[in-house]
Amino acid sequence: MSTANRGIARAATLVLALLALPPGALALEEDQNQPVYLEADSAELDELKLISIYRGNVFVKQGSTEIEGDVVTIHHYPDRRAKHVTAVGNPAKYRQAVEGEKEKVEAEALRMEYAVEIDEITLIDQALLYQGKDTFRSDRIVYDRAKAQVKAGASVQGKERVKILIDPSRR
Repeated sequence: MSTANRGIARAATLVLALLALPPGALALEEDQNQPVYLEADSAELDELKLISIYRGNVFVKQGSTEIEGDVVTIHHYPDRRAKHVTAVGNPAKYRQAVEGEKEKVEAEALRMEYAVEIDEITLIDQALLYQGKDTFRSDRIVYDRAKAQVKAGASVQGKERVKILIDPSRR
């Protein structure tokens, strides 16, 4: 296997760690056992700095989970487990099926930060989170994936008012 192919294989392992969910999370449990597919215009892997950077139409998919962005940066531990992931785009996008729900959770923002250890995604600037027909909009939204909790606006140091649309026809 060439050095470039080994690097891509290592990168796929990092992305797998990024997308893996703990058992019992509300996302589809089988997602964590699915293969990871990643494509980008370029990839940079720096093992000394423990960072991987993917640029240009980045698309990552594992099971029902999808991430899209212009640049996806993964900081990782020496054992290659993902520590912190940042996706930047115009906008960056996130989608994932949820157990027992017909529609996926979808999110978008100019910047997304995923803290792997606490399984929390922070959406920054022009942040939107869709859960079925319900919509959350603010400059900053924090989505706790494991607990399926959403916080937005001032409670997470946002500067804009939170705008929420709840569609009663879904109930």
